[in-house]
Amino acid sequence: MPTQTPPQAAIDFDAEQRRIIVQTIEEVARQWGTLPPGDFDAWFGRNADRLVRAVTAAQRAAVSGADQYVSDVLEEQGTPARRLATPNPERLVGVASDGRTIDGLLQQAIVGAHQRVAAGEPPYRAWQAAGLDARLYIQTQVADAGRAATGVGITSRLGVGYTRMLVPPSCSRCVVLAGRYYHWSAGFRRHPGCNCKHIPCREDHSGDVRTEPRAYFNSLTPIEQARTFGAAGARAIRDGADISQVVNARRGLEIVGGRAVRQEVYGRSLLTTREGVTRRGVAGRTIRARGRNARTTPRLMPEAIYEIAESREAAIELLRQNGYVL
Repeated sequence: MPTQTPPQAAIDFDAEQRRIIVQTIEEVARQWGTLPPGDFDAWFGRNADRLVRAVTAAQRAAVSGADQYVSDVLEEQGTPARRLATPNPERLVGVASDGRTIDGLLQQAIVGAHQRVAAGEPPYRAWQAAGLDARLYIQTQVADAGRAATGVGITSRLGVGYTRMLVPPSCSRCVVLAGRYYHWSAGFRRHPGCNCKHIPCREDHSGDVRTEPRAYFNSLTPIEQARTFGAAGARAIRDGADISQVVNARRGLEIVGGRAVRQEVYGRSLLTTREGVTRRGVAGRTIRARGRNARTTPRLMPEAIYEIAESREAAIELLRQNGYVL
């Protein structure tokens, strides 16, 4: 398999999946409109069947070529695999990935509109926000159907796993997963609106920016880097920090009222994290190597490091002490 780009079959399949999603979202946007109806629930009752038909048709289109896609990608890599079972993608159509009915999922957008109005938003703004919610639900469900069908195709073939391909623009959570090889039984982690794709293969070969986190980061402008990883996180990565350490560190922040809580450290109020300070964690090993107790020694976030460092050399040393660089 070439190391500079993903297989052409993967590129073509991704383009077709995106075409299906865009076409469906445009159709639903036309049906939804921008002017609020007098009665949200009555409108949904009149239009639910038409909305469900649009989503179902898109799911059917998304799954229809998935099994052939798996075959084509493996053939292109020169690693065809014996089929152990025949996928039945129709079973993935007409249901949301969490098991709800499509109309039940879309009705959540109507519930959200009622809640916004009750909170004091004008009906037109509540309706427009509900339309955006509905389109996000649809984007996720059509993409999930295509991903699920691809997963079934992978599982149905002997010795096949997958790597994760980014479909830019991608969030930091997706970037750190890019390019990893997963066995057939590994679930495909995604969030609402995620566009990442499977590349069926026997091992991780791809060196394209869509599957290699550092190359993807380097392909972004400084503004895009800051938007994706945060200003301090992007600066840390440019200074050599490991992307996974920067992104994962945010999981250990204490959040109250939607904001990260600062801790008193060295007489300063700074952002710290508990992520990665376990016995096996990178930061935990680094802190213990300094002769400190990883359980009680605060791990500084990149924001805190740049806040207190008086020079680039000092910043990089603190990044090293906190497990962001080697």
